[in-house]
Amino acid sequence: MAKKLNKAARSYINLVCAGLSAFFANTVAAAPLSDLTGGQTGRIEFTSSTPDHRWALIRGRLGPEVTVYGDLLMPPQASNGKVPAVVFSHGSEGVSSLYFDVWAKALNNAGYAVFVVDSFKPRGEDRVTGPTKQLTWNTMANLTDAMYALKLLATHPQIDNSRIFHMGWSRGGQVAMDAAWPTYQQHVLPANVKWAGGVAVYPGCNMRYRVDHHGKLPAPIFLVLGEKDDMTLLKPCMELAEAYAAAGNPVSYKVYPGATHVFDRLNQPWKKYNEGNFNLCSMDVRMPYGANDRSWGPAHDKYSGKTFTDNAEWNAYVPKCRQTSWVTVESNEKAREQAVKDVLAFLKSVQ
Repeated sequence: MAKKLNKAARSYINLVCAGLSAFFANTVAAAPLSDLTGGQTGRIEFTSSTPDHRWALIRGRLGPEVTVYGDLLMPPQASNGKVPAVVFSHGSEGVSSLYFDVWAKALNNAGYAVFVVDSFKPRGEDRVTGPTKQLTWNTMANLTDAMYALKLLATHPQIDNSRIFHMGWSRGGQVAMDAAWPTYQQHVLPANVKWAGGVAVYPGCNMRYRVDHHGKLPAPIFLVLGEKDDMTLLKPCMELAEAYAAAGNPVSYKVYPGATHVFDRLNQPWKKYNEGNFNLCSMDVRMPYGANDRSWGPAHDKYSGKTFTDNAEWNAYVPKCRQTSWVTVESNEKAREQAVKDVLAFLKSVQ
């Protein structure tokens, strides 16, 4: 026969039940958010996807859903009406202090909200540096994350959804350049959600998956380039930016003298890293437009002079573009401070 519980036991059980209720309530509250109409800030989880490759993304095959997260940092003056915002796409080292201590700090102080998105940890990686991961990571993860982040920020009541910018570094710089084009956006973003502009900091430009033959760039892009960058080379980025601009696209760049890769880091001593890269080629791949366009290319490598009209032939050639080389990193205070000023000026100039 069951015994009747005394008052103390009943109180303890009620307390435990209350704690469990609170735990499960918090678990439900932590579910990925589809909008920010509640004005949420801080760590925010949201749903993204991971397309298998670029062709899949353009054709609307978005791949499996995945819950990712970002840190939304509002400026001190956020209470005085709506503020512009910047989505950050990190480089191959993952989310690091660089994004908070240098760039988020400067942008927050200038009145911009900042959403630092982590594309690696939600997918089980801390970083994708080194000879192997650098060459094999699927950057479409970062690309779709950035676009879903834009879609999410556009619902925030304190953010001016007509002035949401995109900023990326290295691998993330390539993401910022690609995400700017409607061809890559078409199956993720609704027609009324757009970037106000983009900033690509030392992006990789040796493998260029181009869609500018589909139409004009709808918002300006500014490239921040290091003169002595031997990881993401200067010349291919200059050539790409100049080709875009010559065709009437709002793309500009600035070269920072003496700057290496990740020159904007704080307290980074001169050092060499062994990194994988595609610097043995200078490749333009002309991407298809959408789900009904079954084309693949063509592609042309400026270094070898070879043109490819067949996907299999191109795939067989791409390994010749890969190498592992020693690349230089070093903080450059003068270049960093000037780059911060130039990026703020660019953002302010975009109407």
